[in-house]
Amino acid sequence: MRSAFGRRASALGALVALAVACGGSDSQPNPSPPVVAKAPSASGDQQTGPINQALSNDLRIVVTRDGSPEANATVTWSTSGGGSLNPTSGPTDASGIGASTWTLGPSVGAQTAQAAVPGATGSPVSFSATATGGPPPPPPPDAIGVTVGNIFFRSNRNGTNNPAVDTVAVNGTVTWTWVSTFTTPHTVESTGATTFTSSALLTGNGKTYAFDFTQAGTYTYTCAEHPNQMTGRIVVR
Repeated sequence: MRSAFGRRASALGALVALAVACGGSDSQPNPSPPVVAKAPSASGDQQTGPINQALSNDLRIVVTRDGSPEANATVTWSTSGGGSLNPTSGPTDASGIGASTWTLGPSVGAQTAQAAVPGATGSPVSFSATATGGPPPPPPPDAIGVTVGNIFFRSNRNGTNNPAVDTVAVNGTVTWTWVSTFTTPHTVESTGATTFTSSALLTGNGKTYAFDFTQAGTYTYTCAEHPNQMTGRIVVR
């Protein structure tokens, strides 16, 4: 006959087996994956802005899990077209919101960016923007100066030389000044189809020649004494 102890051990084993069969373990079900989407308001999608400049509104996404905000979810931001996002990676806040500032690239037209959350449903989230040509260039100056040297023409404004290239406004004045030329003579000699009045042959430091350009166009010039060595160009607009 079985002892009382043996009968109790057998009964305990049967209860354990029944508990396991009925799923009575300590394991938990797998959590639901996070869900990522554009923020329901002010997502920053479909903006328009100048090339190479930051858009006025940040890009914003929201991450949730089982309908509740998911804090500290890592969001990675990226863009194509030569622009940038700041930050490129970061956590969501207590409301499940992640945000980044988008600086557009140098190309006019459509550009895209995206936000990715590892393992999230709906990842990556795409954003679009339209880049415009940016602010107009500043108007050309009304007066510029050119240095006449041995043996060169040099723009006082931008340092270009042989050719010295300058842009001036219509009715603007260009003044050439002889610097460190000593006894070597030079001229400002108009060349090309669009012409202006040439200077006389001048010798000596401090000599000047000025001309008022009243018509738009591109004017080329050289030195009559050194035509292959000293050149310049004036763009009038």
